[in-house]
This record gives sequence, C-alpha cells and structure tokens, in this order.
Amino acid sequence: MLVSLPVPSWGQESCFNPDLSNDGNVGAADLILLLSYFDMAWPLDTGITCPTNMEHQGHEYGVVQMGNQCWFSENCRHLPAVSPPSSLEYTPHAFVLGYDGTDVAQAMTTDAYETYGALYNFVAVTEWDLCPSGWHTATDQDWFEMEAHMGLQETELNTLGWRGEAQGDHLKDSLNWNGTDNYGMGFLPGGQTFTNGTFGNEGAYVHIWVATEYTFTKGWYRALMTGSDGIFRSNNVSKTMGGYARCVTD
Repeated sequence: MLVSLPVPSWGQESCFNPDLSNDGNVGAADLILLLSYFDMAWPLDTGITCPTNMEHQGHEYGVVQMGNQCWFSENCRHLPAVSPPSSLEYTPHAFVLGYDGTDVAQAMTTDAYETYGALYNFVAVTEWDLCPSGWHTATDQDWFEMEAHMGLQETELNTLGWRGEAQGDHLKDSLNWNGTDNYGMGFLPGGQTFTNGTFGNEGAYVHIWVATEYTFTKGWYRALMTGSDGIFRSNNVSKTMGGYARCVTD
C-alpha cells in the first residue's frame, strides 16, 4: 500500500530552490531550465524571435509573433500613388478610405489613412513592394498556418465561407471594434471598395487580400465582420476591388 505524506513548506524549500537561473525571480526562465534537465523543450519556444517593430518606407510597423511566423500588427501603408475608388483596372492601384482624389500627400493626412492604412487592388498586393526585405504579403498558406496556430481545425482550413468559432474575434481590435484581440493583431473595420466604384462597410467589415492567385480576374481573400466571430475565406470577388494587406516573414 502506498502512503502519501505531506511535506511541510520548510522541508520543500530546504531541498529544492525553484530559482534555477539564480536571477532573484521565479519565472519562465526557471521552467525552461527545469524542462531541459529532462531533455524537454519549453512548448512556446518556436526557435524564432520576432522584432517588436519594423521600419519600412518611412513607417514603423508593430510586429507580433504567431507561432513560427512574424506578422505586421497593422495594415500596409505604402502609397506610391492613390486613386479614386472608381479606378477599376487590372493594374496596380491604391486607395484611401473616403478619399476620391489623386494627391498622395493629401490622402496621407486623412484620419482614415492614419487609422486603417491603405487599400489596394489585388494586383498592387502582388506586384508592389509593400513589405521590407525578408518579408512578403501574406499568402493563403500563411493564413492557414496562422489560423491553425489559433486553433482552427485542420478540416476547416481549406473550406470556403465562415470558418472557426472565435478565431475572427481573436484577430479583431478590442478598443475600436468588437473583438478580443488575443494576439495583438488589431484588425480594424476599415471596409473596402466595391466594383460599383464606391467605398463601403466601414465600421462593420474588413476585406484583407491574400497574395495567392485564383484566376485572372479573381483573387483569394479573408474577411472579418461585426456579425460573425469566425474568419471568412473566399475567392469570389474581382481583383479590381480594394482591400487591405499584411506582411509576414519569408
């Protein structure tokens, strides 16, 4: 028969010092050392370290780590040219929500640009230099990896429409939208442009282009919406529409 005897706290302290790193604090560093004694790895040690920010083309972007990936925590802002939303062409175009002109300097002074960054048609996302060296605009596969890291089931990853349970809310900003922003990605409801040449859906929706080709006229994208806590995946929109883009490490 096994007998379990309580060990007084003073007895535990006399035989084991939890401050294995000898830094005066008991924390993650001590747990990592303890696991290493048993030839085990800290579960959150992915082998990569993301910078806290990244400067690109005059703007300093916040960066967050998602599993083995480093992501921009805000939308791309590169604006070599700006067009009104009526510019529906299969050549690179950028837009700023609510701005109908072509003056880049003026567009960059708007509250919408400050809050949301720039909108791009699909061609601009895939052809313009939106990301710094060693980074690229996120592809469908990049999103799959991030979504899996957040707990989206493997059977749902490659499906169309709304997927997941709360993963969409976990990506949305918690101060200026209705999300919980579990990972610091801070997606905001910056809307989109439509094929009728107008802006729309600000405050309730965000269209995010995915830099993966579908057909000559259509591209993959993700969307988040106030009325859903999932992540929408589809390819059934024109490449001429304006959506946002995020950068991820190569």
